[in-house]
Amino acid sequence: MRIAASARIVVAVLACVVGRPAEAQQSAPSGYPAYTLGVRVPKAVLERYTGEYVYPDGNTIMVRLIGDTIYREIPGQIVPFVPITETRFRLGPVFTAEFVIDKAGGVTQILSDGVAVEFRLLRKGTVAAVPPTPPAAVRVPRSVLQQYVGHYEYLPGQMGRNDLYVEVRLKGDTLIALGSGLRNAVLTPISETRFRLGSTAIEWEFASTQGSGVTLIMGSGIQQMRAGLIR
Repeated sequence: MRIAASARIVVAVLACVVGRPAEAQQSAPSGYPAYTLGVRVPKAVLERYTGEYVYPDGNTIMVRLIGDTIYREIPGQIVPFVPITETRFRLGPVFTAEFVIDKAGGVTQILSDGVAVEFRLLRKGTVAAVPPTPPAAVRVPRSVLQQYVGHYEYLPGQMGRNDLYVEVRLKGDTLIALGSGLRNAVLTPISETRFRLGSTAIEWEFASTQGSGVTLIMGSGIQQMRAGLIR
């Protein structure tokens, strides 16, 4: 990972601190931002996630417990983790962070926008685990892959900007994704319609509807985004 890439993630996370205005806001200690009320997580669980985390490029962030809330801190900037479950948290309306604890007690923080970005931050003292062997790629006929090639534009109403796009190209028998935040990301087929994005755990799906063309479904749950094929 390049330093510039992790810096862009920090800026994006900090820009999304404010939750949905219609939801209740949780009070916070003096000097710390309030956050959108989420699931209640026991303090004993939150304590397991605290510490200093390291990006693959060497940049670090601190996760600190203040009261009943954990915060992501870098010098001069503080962002609350808003719980979705006991292990998964929002960082604003776009990013999520999931904490994974291994058998040795090491902690990995998986930071993702669920669509195109995924970083794995190790807490200091954690030994990087050998990633599990991904399932063998499914062979998809070239004629099927060709149906997904083209320029996709994000469907209106999903974000505050309308200039986001994805370009899907076919090189040999491999689909490649470019566009907003993407550079030659390989799409590895899991089935004829579902693909794994690059080296991440993020999945994309191409959905064809009669009369409506192809829709690209990126991610899942609260982070799911959709884009339509514009030929």
